[in-house]
Amino acid sequence: MGRDKALIEVDGRPMARIAADALIGAGATSVRAVGGDATALARLGLSVLADRHPGEGPLGALLDAFDADQADHTDQADVLMVLTCDLPFVDASVVAPVVEALLARPDAAVAAPMLGGRRQLLSAAYRPALVRDAARRAFASGQRAVRAGLHELPVAEVLLDADLRWRLEDADTPQDLPGAPGRHPGSGDPDPRRG
Repeated sequence: MGRDKALIEVDGRPMARIAADALIGAGATSVRAVGGDATALARLGLSVLADRHPGEGPLGALLDAFDADQADHTDQADVLMVLTCDLPFVDASVVAPVVEALLARPDAAVAAPMLGGRRQLLSAAYRPALVRDAARRAFASGQRAVRAGLHELPVAEVLLDADLRWRLEDADTPQDLPGAPGRHPGSGDPDPRRG
């Protein structure tokens, strides 16, 4: 989009804040952003982790989150929910069922919602203790995509109702944002049931 998507406002809220509010609304005890404009994100009330692997893809950012969780022994999470910063419609109603799916499957390392037949691993819940080593091995071998790095782990696939799936639509272009010309129901409008 030509600028930091995390800071693009949708209905007066930057998308990073939208993601943080979704996590908090679903019960997160802390929220951290990985990388980005630390000063601007801090102004939004977010704790920011340095991106130790800039330009190295999402698997590096996931490792940063896992490593920060492990280093902070007082806040070591059993479940870590990950969201990208370009989800203008995300809220707690779509985060909670993903976390609940992981909690319901003690054998799973990841719970990922399904969209278009694909696991959404960047909008997923993780058990860091079960994922960390596989992610490190994959990154060390040159993998940068989360999908490639975690293919060996058991994943709980979360089938969301249609009234929730659209909340995980990302914004890659200005036309993907709410209110953009040419948007129509089902293309990420705030409620696709409204015409």
